Amino acid sequence: MEIGIDARAAIWYRGSGIGTYTYQLVRGLLAIDLLNNYHLVYPPARWMEVHGDFQLMAGESKNRGFWQDVQAAPDFEEFGLDLYHVPQNGIGLPPSRPRYLKTVVTIHDLIPLVLPQTCSKTYLRMALQELPQIVEEADYIIAASFHTKEDLIRILGVREDKIAVIYEAAEPIYKPMCHETARTYVREQMGILGPYILNVGGFSRRKNLMGLVRSFRETLTELPTGCQLVLVGGGGGGSYEELRLLVDEWGLDKRVLFPGFVPLESMPYLYSGAELFVYPSLYEGFGLPPLEAMACGVPVVASNASSIPEVVGRGGLLYDPYGTDSLSEAILRVMGDELLKGLLAERGLEQSARFSWPKAAMETWMVYQSLA
Repeated sequence: MEIGIDARAAIWYRGSGIGTYTYQLVRGLLAIDLLNNYHLVYPPARWMEVHGDFQLMAGESKNRGFWQDVQAAPDFEEFGLDLYHVPQNGIGLPPSRPRYLKTVVTIHDLIPLVLPQTCSKTYLRMALQELPQIVEEADYIIAASFHTKEDLIRILGVREDKIAVIYEAAEPIYKPMCHETARTYVREQMGILGPYILNVGGFSRRKNLMGLVRSFRETLTELPTGCQLVLVGGGGGGSYEELRLLVDEWGLDKRVLFPGFVPLESMPYLYSGAELFVYPSLYEGFGLPPLEAMACGVPVVASNASSIPEVVGRGGLLYDPYGTDSLSEAILRVMGDELLKGLLAERGLEQSARFSWPKAAMETWMVYQSLA
């Protein structure tokens, strides 16, 4: 088969779950597939024929105009493609594509239909306009989790036999590291001096960071001396400005840190240096950050909402994000018990090993072959 994949998320949207997914999926498919020929859509909308030894160059940061830019359609007559895969929730699937072309889309989540108030205006408009038609016209849909599959069936009426659940995984760079080595790195390179609790994932309101900051404030006197809360993500949007104001109002500007965008090569050190990773999100289609933390051997506390229990399993301490004081209690329970921290770290490593990009690539290849 001649297979096309829109790879623009790997270049333009690196640092997001969609960017990571696209980057690792392309690498995995090229490593295992000796039968088919692959053609990638590169920015702005040009084709690049690739082979097994091809090195996909990922972008250094997000393109803030990504959702608009992926609307530019490549020329589908150039290679006589048999199959085309759009990894970014199907957004940008060209309506003018050849009728014989088989299409696969990966749907990571249905946030625009579940929590529309947490989406940017641009993405929300495009998703509401395009998603119903995308899932209807696609020959096959890959869902990032069983929770997303259930949403597709319940909200958009997609047939169950048209959906394959294929899990994502932590990237290979995330693995156990000496805690002291990591602490030295974040102290010298990032200026994080004290022990710290970590959150990664940005400032969308569905991430529930207001609740995390409140719980941190409530537990501060019972946490280790000098303990800090580190919130990683590009500034702006969502609850970012409100959080900064709240932190200043509560006098926590030395205790709650906003390092902004952190380069990928620094992330394993940041995870491995943490005392605890906390993920209080109210809705995820998958949820890579807790999986990355577990792969680094860091104890995890996470909400039991949406897809997160599928990802975390027994590898972390799950809590009810809607329960009064439940996050504060979970934080204190783990931070005050070294045996529990060790147990969660061990279970987290076992859980993270259940997910792998070679497995995801092989299962995706099977979807392609079923459409051949």
